[in-house]
Amino acid sequence: MWRQTQPRYRSTDTWVRVDFLWIAERGCGGLTVERSVESLGSDVARLLALAERRLGKVVDRALGVLSTSSAQRPVLEALWERGERTPAELAKEAQVEGPPMSRMLRRMEAAGLIKRRDDPNDKRRRLISVTTKGERLRDVLPGVADGVVARALERLEPDRRTRLREDLQALMAVLEDARR
Repeated sequence: MWRQTQPRYRSTDTWVRVDFLWIAERGCGGLTVERSVESLGSDVARLLALAERRLGKVVDRALGVLSTSSAQRPVLEALWERGERTPAELAKEAQVEGPPMSRMLRRMEAAGLIKRRDDPNDKRRRLISVTTKGERLRDVLPGVADGVVARALERLEPDRRTRLREDLQALMAVLEDARR
């Protein structure tokens, strides 16, 4: 919802938008930077999603030398923390649907990170466990992702890094309250 005020323009604001409703009603060309909370919320949501995807790509590039990816991390963490699991249990814990989970497990098995065996109590089920190679990633994997983020944050001024963390924490708190 746009505010019905005299159009204003601030050259420092990169989010300048034309208030078409104001122009249509008054028949003149004015600019306004007054934005609705809904519009700002849409921008923030889009930027957070883009940042997550870009971060994932950079982390995956770094993890590629370890024959793994950020998508495989929740699977490995579940196996490290809880031991052998069925593919269905891993899919639920990693929040990945059936077919993509099957493909991921095949890739992880081909990379030597996991192994499969028949469940001795139910021959229809398979059990997934981490291999020695997969176990070796336990101490390395978190550091790789943290290192990628740290290198990116180093490019920001110290006060901006602090502000970013505080703003994200505040947003998380508000979203947590809204969830209730």
